[in-house]
Amino acid sequence: MKPVFFKIPKTENSSIRIQWDEERHFYDKLHYHPEFQITRINKGEGFLFGGSGMIKFQPGDVFFIGPNIPHLLKSSKEYYEPDSTGVSAITIFFSYNSFGEAFFEIPEMHTIKDLLSSSRRVIKTNNLPLADLILKTADESPVSRIINLLKILEDFLGVEKDYLSSEIFEYELKESGFKRLNRVLNYTFSRASENITVDEIAAQASLSKSQFSRFFKERTGKTFISFLNEVRIENACTQLLNTRESIEKISYDNGFQNISNFNRQFKKVKSLTPSQFRAELELKRS
Repeated sequence: MKPVFFKIPKTENSSIRIQWDEERHFYDKLHYHPEFQITRINKGEGFLFGGSGMIKFQPGDVFFIGPNIPHLLKSSKEYYEPDSTGVSAITIFFSYNSFGEAFFEIPEMHTIKDLLSSSRRVIKTNNLPLADLILKTADESPVSRIINLLKILEDFLGVEKDYLSSEIFEYELKESGFKRLNRVLNYTFSRASENITVDEIAAQASLSKSQFSRFFKERTGKTFISFLNEVRIENACTQLLNTRESIEKISYDNGFQNISNFNRQFKKVKSLTPSQFRAELELKRS
């Protein structure tokens, strides 16, 4: 089964669509659509999986997702509880032809055209002025919305940003297996701190161990253990940011059996040790 195809409702007499999402938790099924998507997280935390990459999200984060890229937002566990405080996001949808078939082909738009292409890797930034401009755009007139969207795209060129994928990942959207991948991702996000084995996750996918390993690598570009470690490291980063727990306790809280392996895997993902990561956070706060 392929990921869910979303048909974005068209706003009458408008070339772009602005959508507010306010729910108990974000929609957590793999889906895709032919429009570009720029999303500002207003409220809520969790993981974004897009293309072949995964990253933690929190309020103020902005994501730029290219056309037909399977993605999902998996809210943290507390947002699935009955007393969830809820999540909120604002999204701008537009197509390559929203301003005319040749608009992004003119010389003045060549850098924006390159940005649109790189959005297939899925882009993240937490630049506050850019996030605020997206929020402001929702209350603007139709003409101002178009002006603001162009300004948002221009600002994206200059802000500090991360890419979820090291390279553009090619998809066969008609292939089977996305329902299975969706099940694997949600299971991993929900139980990352537990001792998940490849045998266990392969059973969730109804595949043998060797079949699953091949299946997961083909669809994400990485091994399952690498992906699991990335999820655990992102969760550990949240604890390093928000608590004064010892690094040893954080490592065990997130499913690592010994601190040396935690330090090694953390540096592999973040290019810093946990203590260096925490020190940098404290320096930025001071």
